[in-house]
Amino acid sequence: MNTTDNLIPRPSHVELLDSPAFTLAAAARIAGNDSTVPVAEQLASLLRRGTGFDVPIVADTRTGDIALQLVETFDGGPEAYALTVTEGGIQLTAGSNAGLFNAVQTLRQLLPSSIEDTNPKEGDGSWVIPAVEILDAPRFAYRGLMLDVARNFFTVEEVKKQIDVMTQFKLNALHLHLTDDQAWRIEIHAPKENPSGLDYAKLTAVGGHGAVEVPTAVPVRGNSGFYTQQDFKEIQAYAATKNVLVVPEVDLPGHVNAALAAIPQLNPDGLAKPMSSTSEVGWSTLDAALPATYEFVREVLGQLAEITAGPFLHIGGDEAHVTGHDNYIAMVQEFARIGTETGKTVVGWNEYADAGLPDGAVVQYWHGDLAPVVRRADSGASSVIMSPAANTYLDQKYDKSSPVGLEWVEGGPFTWSEYYNWDPAQGGLQDHQILGVEGPLWTETVRNNQQAYWLLYPRAVSLAEVAWSAQEARNTGDFRRRLGAFGERLAKQGVAFQEAPDVEWSAKPEWPFQETMTGNKPGYGTIEA
Repeated sequence: MNTTDNLIPRPSHVELLDSPAFTLAAAARIAGNDSTVPVAEQLASLLRRGTGFDVPIVADTRTGDIALQLVETFDGGPEAYALTVTEGGIQLTAGSNAGLFNAVQTLRQLLPSSIEDTNPKEGDGSWVIPAVEILDAPRFAYRGLMLDVARNFFTVEEVKKQIDVMTQFKLNALHLHLTDDQAWRIEIHAPKENPSGLDYAKLTAVGGHGAVEVPTAVPVRGNSGFYTQQDFKEIQAYAATKNVLVVPEVDLPGHVNAALAAIPQLNPDGLAKPMSSTSEVGWSTLDAALPATYEFVREVLGQLAEITAGPFLHIGGDEAHVTGHDNYIAMVQEFARIGTETGKTVVGWNEYADAGLPDGAVVQYWHGDLAPVVRRADSGASSVIMSPAANTYLDQKYDKSSPVGLEWVEGGPFTWSEYYNWDPAQGGLQDHQILGVEGPLWTETVRNNQQAYWLLYPRAVSLAEVAWSAQEARNTGDFRRRLGAFGERLAKQGVAFQEAPDVEWSAKPEWPFQETMTGNKPGYGTIEA
């Protein structure tokens, strides 16, 4: 069995060629033009790190090169690609750099797992790739993870590391949950016009210090911090080099206690609420009768839209249990209108589908009745991101023995197979109505990247194949085998993962999960005492 049998996600078409294999030699080069340089640099970095070879990027092509080519017309959409390996060289072809980047991820998996070594020794590795033709394109355009940075803060560098790991599975969207009851993580500047005299600097001066506290987590309290607007731009710029779209979320009109604690005018009595570290949900709300509510939301969404490179602006809308129904509808309708006026496409959790949303608004289904979401999709008014909790929520414990994670979703266990064996096209939804699939990681019990990795992987790998590969092309037993083979690559990358007992793993994590149960790191975030 060769590396073509172990690819994740499973490509649309794989055909072994009647040709000798290709061997990557010390004189190997990457050939391309100015347009392909960003992807060529990504590939060169991978090969240099793993092989120790120089791997220059050149404009001409000769035998033994890896050639990157963009063409004007390419079937399958912007992320589709073709990859051909023969004895004389490797050809990567696509209609966009996104497609070329996906081809690079496949090429990465065709190489031996030793390509993931960060300290290659001279003479290490036999860099042989079978002769093969691969034609590939994704089932869904949006294939994402969500990171809850509100309950527990992750630094810019930690977010970048999360991006590094997710992209090898062709996941291409990172949804950042920036605000909640416990904390506010994004800087908002003082506006030129401020009729209500709202002090936006306090959102991070007060809310940036917040974090969740859960007795069973290690440590009990989450990390504090916030992103400056420049930090947020830096994350997006890095993500863009990895073909990842960043989707920011400010949760409204519930999950807002950090804002109510920072800005007194958002409260009917004009008094700031105390900060809270509880993991309880659904107990805070904005006030539909206050003009300051809409002034605040307009300023926050306006600034966030201005610094967001991508097309989406997530406005939350979930678990507003103490918001009266009429007030909820009135606020969500206005917030969605404000978000749309920024030029962005608004996204919200499926509760907000009950409101009168602008055409084109995206509904993220996570829980409850799917029927209203299907009706909006059938009308052509909305596309859908599928995140049904029992099949995608990555914060759930694998089983009762898991040292971190939550247990609120009914059913279980919540292993790689439950996250693999489902079809996003359910309840009457059809593929063309589904924007994609997203796996959320809520961080009530997560305190560092390794704990996050352990909850994410291998379940996020399952979601990556669900979102990329055709439903009829997927096979549980074959995926179990390929998942086990990938263990060696994750281990070499230093990524903690849950060693599912029904998978034959090629390697175990180099750092056992128990060793990641450590205290807060010093110097976290951008908070100054």
